[in-house]
Amino acid sequence: MPHSPAARRLAVAATLALGAAVVPALTAATAATAVAQDPIPITPNTAFVGLVNGKTADAVVTVVCPGPVTSTSVGHPIQGQTAEVRSIVPPVTPSGFTGSQGRQIVAGFTSASAASQSIVFSSYFAPAAIPTTWLVPCGGSGAMTFVPEPTSPTARSYTVKVTFLNIAN
Repeated sequence: MPHSPAARRLAVAATLALGAAVVPALTAATAATAVAQDPIPITPNTAFVGLVNGKTADAVVTVVCPGPVTSTSVGHPIQGQTAEVRSIVPPVTPSGFTGSQGRQIVAGFTSASAASQSIVFSSYFAPAAIPTTWLVPCGGSGAMTFVPEPTSPTARSYTVKVTFLNIAN
């Protein structure tokens, strides 16, 4: 069936318009999945940042503390919360530094109730679950510190300030 030149131009224009709409959608979908980074081994002389629940500062850690809560009460972090270390290219500040010997980064909350609890990272871009068995404060502020190991005179820790939020009250 013969088509007029005008009908063919209209068909070509419609096809191009459809293609123009599909390409950005595919690009957006690809970009959303391309965010994941393969783990990279931690090595000496590397700048890094620590993350708690995806944040390098002012993170919230959700805690369950049933019953009456006092200023010394402790509870357990809820499931699904993470800590992570990422290598960065200076001059991002503040940042940690693995120093001349660092091949691991040890992270833990800096509070009396959580002193012996830590997560050991041997790779960047490898989130780890904050254990639900840990005991942490039921409220207030604190910090998670990321410490390069083994240490050296050039090593520098990174600290993320956190707020503990009790969801049981």
